[in-house]
Amino acid sequence: MKNFILISVILLIASCYLDTSDKRKEWGKGNFSNEDGIIVEYDGIEREYVLYVPNSYDGNTSVPLLLNFHGGGGTATGQMYISSMNQVSDTAGFIIAYPQGSNLIDGSSHWNSMLATEDNKSTTDDIGFISHLIDQISFNYNINPDRVFACGYSNGADFSISLGCYLSNKISSVASVSGLMSNESDSLCSPKGNSRILMINGTSDFERPYGGIENYYLSVENTLLYWSTYHNTDSVEFQNYIDDNGNDIEQYTYYNSHGLSLIEHYKIINGGHDWFDISYQTLNIDQIIWNFFLKSGSN
Repeated sequence: MKNFILISVILLIASCYLDTSDKRKEWGKGNFSNEDGIIVEYDGIEREYVLYVPNSYDGNTSVPLLLNFHGGGGTATGQMYISSMNQVSDTAGFIIAYPQGSNLIDGSSHWNSMLATEDNKSTTDDIGFISHLIDQISFNYNINPDRVFACGYSNGADFSISLGCYLSNKISSVASVSGLMSNESDSLCSPKGNSRILMINGTSDFERPYGGIENYYLSVENTLLYWSTYHNTDSVEFQNYIDDNGNDIEQYTYYNSHGLSLIEHYKIINGGHDWFDISYQTLNIDQIIWNFFLKSGSN
């Protein structure tokens, strides 16, 4: 009996010290149901999303809208726990939509980051769904159409990059955490205007390798090359630092000839496949992403 109690205490202590990244991985596996999910029909299919509206919203002033996408197999509510965007929203006053991906044949949720064709594993028109969702939320709330943003993790990050390609008429900036740009997006991408992109990737990510996956995903470097070519950037500002949590980070900011910073990249040395626990000058990853979005329309 004493041994049983001792083992139980040890397990309890160990659970208290479970690494944050492990908790995030569990949260991202769909362990949460979307109890507050809002149903919307698109293309003959019932889709779902969770909406977070800060207490400061009064409907009189237009506010930004952020779309925050979960990873493959995850849920909208799970992404809300993985990130801490709700807390940022409470102080910055923007509305957040956490859309729910559709299910593949095996039952796992996903985002179709490619155009809906019979040539890929999903024929779901997720890009059309998000366009429709932006319209619906903008009808119900006073949304600033010039300040609609998208971010995501893993498969949701891939999808965010695709939205920067195919829906930049409605989404001005995207942020990708542990995601990559698909080869299809590279060949068919058609962004418009000053469509900004932020990429945050770990060099030891084995699910979305920094060097890409041949014939499927571009490397991070080639993705940055695509966007820097599109924006005609001609200079890169480089910083290297150890953040407050011991992460070794290389930060790259790309500027065009007019001095506009339209591309940023955080390279987490030895970082894995995670919504990273960054803490730099009191800013966590969610605040870094939001500060990047704030630059949209400011230049």
